[in-house]
Amino acid sequence: MYKIHYLPLALDDLKDIVRYMAHTLESPLAAENFLSKLDREVLKIADNPFRCRLYISSETLKYDYRVLHINNYSLFYIVEKNKIEIHRIIYSRRDIERILKVVKPRQITKKK
Repeated sequence: MYKIHYLPLALDDLKDIVRYMAHTLESPLAAENFLSKLDREVLKIADNPFRCRLYISSETLKYDYRVLHINNYSLFYIVEKNKIEIHRIIYSRRDIERILKVVKPRQITKKK
């Protein structure tokens, strides 16, 4: 099983999603269900990280992302040796390519 590591930006995405569901939509149950589904799906990719397709972008990105779709959200991750790094969790109707192109150095962990 691969180790799972969420980058700080992905954790921020997740907090924003849960806050939006629980407070703006006034549906704490939807937020809880989303988190449960996310946990189940992430455990599946920990067993087999190559089960999700590579994200095909019209432009060159810094990473070869794999994408996992969870409800209306897309989780972007990379596979490195025995680790899965989750980089972003983005609402699927947003401009994903633009968002993925913006990489701030402190948001990406350095390879050791």
